[in-house]
Parts: sequence; structure tokens; C-alpha cells
Amino acid sequence: MATDVRNYPKWIPKRPWRDWLPERNARLHRFVNEQLYPYSAFYRRLFDENKIDPHSIRTIDDLRRLPFTTKRDIAPTVDNATRHLDLVLHPDLAKLRQFAPKTKLIDLLWTKMMAGDAAAERKVLLEYGPVHVIFTTGRTSLPTQFVYAPPDFDRLHIVGKRIADVAGIGPVARSLNVFPFAPHLAFWQVFAVGQANATLAVHTGGGKVLGTAGNIMALQRMQPDTLIGIPGYVYHMLRQAQTDGVRLENMKRICLGGERVPIPLKHRLGDLCREMGRPDVVVQSVWGFTESRHCWSECTPPDYDSTYGFHTYPDFDVFECIDPDTCDPVGPGERGEIVYTTLSGRGSCVMRFRTGDIAEGGIVYDPCPGCGRIVPRVSTNLSRRSEIAEFQFTKIRGTLVDLNGFLPSMASVADVIEWQLIVRKANDDPDDLDVIDLHIAVRDGCDVEALKHTLQIKLFADTEVTPNAIEVLPLDRLESDLGLDTQMKELRIRDLRAQAKPIS
Repeated sequence: MATDVRNYPKWIPKRPWRDWLPERNARLHRFVNEQLYPYSAFYRRLFDENKIDPHSIRTIDDLRRLPFTTKRDIAPTVDNATRHLDLVLHPDLAKLRQFAPKTKLIDLLWTKMMAGDAAAERKVLLEYGPVHVIFTTGRTSLPTQFVYAPPDFDRLHIVGKRIADVAGIGPVARSLNVFPFAPHLAFWQVFAVGQANATLAVHTGGGKVLGTAGNIMALQRMQPDTLIGIPGYVYHMLRQAQTDGVRLENMKRICLGGERVPIPLKHRLGDLCREMGRPDVVVQSVWGFTESRHCWSECTPPDYDSTYGFHTYPDFDVFECIDPDTCDPVGPGERGEIVYTTLSGRGSCVMRFRTGDIAEGGIVYDPCPGCGRIVPRVSTNLSRRSEIAEFQFTKIRGTLVDLNGFLPSMASVADVIEWQLIVRKANDDPDDLDVIDLHIAVRDGCDVEALKHTLQIKLFADTEVTPNAIEVLPLDRLESDLGLDTQMKELRIRDLRAQAKPIS
């Protein structure tokens, strides 16, 4: 790693938000004209087809003149399996001579004159050559590859330093990372946090590698102060650890990413930690998406019911918040879809990318009441937009239903330990009615019939959907169905309608 991020000062920007604008405008203009337009086949084509002069993009407000980029624009297809590579900045010496800033061009030509073509090409590779790859999960399309060049991997570590600062992870922290081993952003961002802060981090690979028993053993022996992973799996693991009689001696915080973190789940995790000997454990969310290639954390919340939002990096990113239907910008704190633009970087770069994440509390710009940082903060209350969701927005019985509502609704029912929602066709017939089955595992001693009645009423009030059937399953059977030890993410909501076969 070229950059020694351990020597970076603590990241607490105190400048008034408006003071960032001239620097951000300059960064955007340089990036568009010196990197994106010259070397990205995708964005060069987008600018040219829309007759937009890249030199006219001089301020953050000018971004609104550009079309949005969506997953459908960049995801590989069967007919074009490599189109996502058009996002990668790919210069050659001829393009560098045409577009590179004068200082860089002089340096490159001097290297070529003094050391030859190979040395000049090596210098280009050190800035633009691919060194790391991550993928989207590929549930709605073929997995999409995003490339890091050396400066991007440096930035991943700089962000790792910032995440630790914002989240309050100290210099002598011991972290247990139970994210699955995978070429996905979450695992590698956590890896970079440990490296950037020179702190001990044990990466177990999650349930697919050590299994839950192995992770619990690591938890018991290591006694970390920070536990990091996917919400559903961390809850599953701690629940089993509590059943096994494990005591927590040092736990200070749980950092969760990869999925939405409902407030009731934070309470459940806090209660489990209290029962295992550690009251007042902080439960925090970390947010990221493959296309950004790094993540953002919330600062330490005062309690499980409060949050100050994900703290962003004005020198690295631009966030917009738009009405998901009209695409018009919304005001500070207003609900909208998050749109992302990078201000720097190499490898795969995106501009005005529609994330599909709906921030219920939008973006706010005032100083953070918790830590004082003056940066744009994105609401942690996120849901998914229908066009990009996996199965979270779907038509059931002819009505568009947001299945995101099941997550906080079910998490708030104390007698339900685990649950899974199955959407299928009656009689396995694609022309028959839609059916929703809710499978639950319950606490010992609860009144099952009363619980079913409560769930019917609550789910209809929260989601306007009533399950056709609620079935109680043994906990181990439901944990297996959820794939807690075998899947990258738990199979919380399964839509089986596409598997229905016509009746012959």
C-alpha cells in the first residue's frame, strides 16, 4: 500500500459545509475532464450522445445536466457480458498525451526519455492498472464487476481510517469480523479498517467457513470489543452464544452492514449482550454499495432509538437526493432516492448513479449533534426502490406491495425468534393466486394461537398484507431454511413464483 494511512490526522472536519464547495467544484471539473471523459468508454459515449461539453461541468449544480446511470445501464447481460468494463478508466500513452495535465505529461515523457517505453508504461500501470475486484451479489442480473486501481485501494484504507474515527473504534481495538469471505465490498472494507488503524482484526469468513460454532469459539476466546457482520447472522450467532452460556467481557460495539438494521433488532442485540454480561453495547450501522467501492458509518448513537445518519466524505463523493418518481431534487431532510457521484478515483467510476436506496430522512447538512462533524449525513432509515429491489417490491394479488415493511415489523415482535416469508403460487400453478406463507420460530412458552392472531393484525397494519398461513417451525429447521450458515445473506424473503410449473 503506497499511502501510510496510519499517519493521517483524526478525521473531524469542522469547516462550515459551504466552505467545501469551491474545492468540490474544482475536483469535479478536473475529474470529468482529466479522467472520466478521456478514459471511460461509458461516460465518453454518454457525454457525446447527449451533446454535453465536459468543460461545461464546472460546479456540483452542473451535475443535474447529466443523465442518471442505473444498474440496468451497466450490469452485464447474456448478450454483452463485459459491458461493465466500459466503466473502467483505461488510458494509453496516446490518450495521455492528449488529455493528461501538463505536469503529469512532462513527468511521463521524462520517464520515457530517461528510462524507456517500458518504464513509462509501468508508471501508467501503477496509477490505472487493476489490482483488486469486487462484485455485486447478482440476484437481479449477472454479477457486476467493479475494479480497483492502486489509488482506489489506497482510498479504501483512508476510508477505513475515517470509519474507525466516526464509529469510535479505538487504536487498541480487537475486532471479530464475521462477514463472509467473498469479493464483496463489506468484507474488504472491514479488512481495510483493521489495516488502516493497525488494530487486531480476526476475519473468520462467517458461517460458511468456520460455522456458527467456530465463530462462537472465536468470540469466547478472543473477547473482542467490536463485533462486525451482517445483521441477521450476528443476531443468530449471539443468540446461540447466549444459549451456550458464553459471557462477554470486553464488547463495546456491534457494527452491522450489508442489510437494513431495524431499531427493534438493535434492542434485541443490546438485550442479548446485557444477558451475557455487557450492558450498554453500542449497535451501529455501516452503509455502502458496490458501485461506490467504499463505505460510510454513523457515529455513536445516544441510544438504540436514535441515529445521526451516515457521515459522508465531501472530498471524495457527491450525494444527491431525488424524488424517485419525478427525479426532481428534494430538500434537506426530505425522503428521496440517493444518487451517487465520485469526485476522484481510478478503476470503475460512476457518476449520477441511482443507488435504489430510499433515504426516509433524506440528507441533512447541519453539524452532527453527536460528534460535531460538518458533513452531509444520509439517513440510516433506508429502503429499496422497486426497479432495483430483489424481491422487496412486488405485486401480490394484483397490488404493489413493499415487503421491506416486514423487516421492522417482525423484528418488533419479541416472541418471534426467527422468521421467513415465502411468496408462491397456489398449487404450484403459475396462473393461480399468489400465496404468502410466514414461517416462524417462537420462544418457549408463548401462546402460539394468540401470537398468530397478533401477527395477522400487525402485519396488515404495517404492510397492508395478511399472510395466507403462519406456520411454526423448529428453530434449527428455520435457521437452515434461512441459510444462516451457508448463504452470503440470509434468505429472509423468498419469491418462488417463477418456479411454478404450468399444469399439463
